[in-house]
Amino acid sequence: MDAFFRFSVYLCAIRITYKESITMAEYFEDFKLKVFLAVARLGSFTVAARELGVSQPAVSQNITSLEKSLGVQLLERRRGDVFLTDAGRSFLQYARKINYWYDAADRMFGQQGLATGGKPVRIAADAVCADYVLPAALSALASSHPELAFDVLPFGRQADVQLSAAPTPQTMDFEGEALLVGVIDAAVVASPVNRGMQPAAEASEDGHLPFSTIAGVHVSNRFAVWDRYQKLLAPDLQSRVAVSSSSLELIKSLVASSDKLVGILPEPAVTADIVAGRLLRLPVRLPEFTFDIHFDPLPEFGGRTVCHLLKESLRDSK
Repeated sequence: MDAFFRFSVYLCAIRITYKESITMAEYFEDFKLKVFLAVARLGSFTVAARELGVSQPAVSQNITSLEKSLGVQLLERRRGDVFLTDAGRSFLQYARKINYWYDAADRMFGQQGLATGGKPVRIAADAVCADYVLPAALSALASSHPELAFDVLPFGRQADVQLSAAPTPQTMDFEGEALLVGVIDAAVVASPVNRGMQPAAEASEDGHLPFSTIAGVHVSNRFAVWDRYQKLLAPDLQSRVAVSSSSLELIKSLVASSDKLVGILPEPAVTADIVAGRLLRLPVRLPEFTFDIHFDPLPEFGGRTVCHLLKESLRDSK
């Protein structure tokens, strides 16, 4: 730990001066560290020099300089072979982690990273993803990576990545699997003032399901549905649709104030309302209404670290 503390101080002492002739990769690596890792892995100064493309004396000089900075001996030579000392074995664990973060910083801020051009990431998202999927993912990224910036645009606009919800296909090819970052289930809800639906909602909380399909909703109730769900309804149920709209907030508002309307909406849109008691969730299962969340980046954006961070954050937030 003593050695690591001294090395941390050594790292903090490095001053980075901007020069156009120097690449960002050179900013975020310490060659002495790479030399040490190569020698530790290969067990030879000569082989490490060959792999790194430098002379054997250069390897020796970098190791000597690193040991002097740390104040400990990291390597021991015995009959032409090189072995880690106890301090070297301890430091190796830190060196691997430090080198990982050097590489991660280079991927983030190097020529392929986010900082090139200083532009925010542009996300074109449909209404459901923009309102109910992206907020949690971007909030997590803002906390863990405050250096990132994002522009959220209407779906279809030119952007680094397109984010949308689409019905789950019956079969999924490899390309479709690669685009998938989550799924959105449908929720069937009613207002607390809808007395006809209260027994079903209460029974559902007890683990009993009085009905398992939307056909079980009493005929006196009509439906308010997200317009992308309407075409998925059977013809007899389509005839019971009173309101169809692309506005989820409109549908929620109508259902919450009605004693006859039953709403069919994407689950993320009503989760907070159910928890707050503004809507009752009914025990209706609609697997055929499941939508996939598609994450479709531009080829030049797909290989960047920030793209992987955004994709993983979307997956984790589901």
